[in-house]
Amino acid sequence: MKRFLPFAIATCILTGFAQATQSTPLQTPRDEATQTPEALLSLAIQSIGGRKQLNALSSFQLHGVMRLPDNRPVVEIELATQTGGKVLGVMTYLGIGQSRFGSDGVIAWEQNLGKDGKITWNIIDSKSLSQKVQQMNWLEWFTMLPTQLSDMKVVGSEEFDGEQCWIIQIEKKGEKEQLAFFSKKTHRPKGRRTVEKTNKGDVTVDIYFRDWERIEDLLLFHTVVFSRGNTTITLKLDRIALNKASDSLFALPTEVINLREKE
Repeated sequence: MKRFLPFAIATCILTGFAQATQSTPLQTPRDEATQTPEALLSLAIQSIGGRKQLNALSSFQLHGVMRLPDNRPVVEIELATQTGGKVLGVMTYLGIGQSRFGSDGVIAWEQNLGKDGKITWNIIDSKSLSQKVQQMNWLEWFTMLPTQLSDMKVVGSEEFDGEQCWIIQIEKKGEKEQLAFFSKKTHRPKGRRTVEKTNKGDVTVDIYFRDWERIEDLLLFHTVVFSRGNTTITLKLDRIALNKASDSLFALPTEVINLREKE
């Protein structure tokens, strides 16, 4: 299996990307004619702490709870990533059960609870693991954007979540089109928009990044709001830790070791 490096790859990409653009002092873009995805992403990286701070991360951990519009908690989320491709994610569906996924840097796996209450274990590929990580860690989504520069273009500006934002369209063959929004005032990533096709027509899905707080040398959002049609779900991150994850977190479960030996 190809080695998966979720946060390590992202920071290395950002380092190279920032170095490639630092020879010319960055200027705040003023009109659509001068917009480039490279410039907007560079400003966004600087706005949350800069490439040096991102590249200094050896591990990243978060804990949060997803709540319905009536504030009822429905899912507890825990995620840890470490350089070398190590991952551990846990989703606890309150009152129902738990699913987990992870990687020791070589083998990626998932553990799910079936409808009959039976637990299943599977070895998964790096793409599936990456998708799982990004669904829980939206900083991961943002830091991976430079890998898609060839599929990006600036398509204008509009108000998004109460702020005037530049819009980057991400259109990759075989994947759903995305719009990424960046604040004109702070340069921070404000969120993402996609459109889902349903039997009742297209439905807009917006994701908002809110409640920015400083964690050591980085400025990070602590609330993610998912808005789909007339429904909103809020993920509140109550704990973020940098460079504190233990290696023991990422040890392969016995069930995964047994699966690997059978292959």
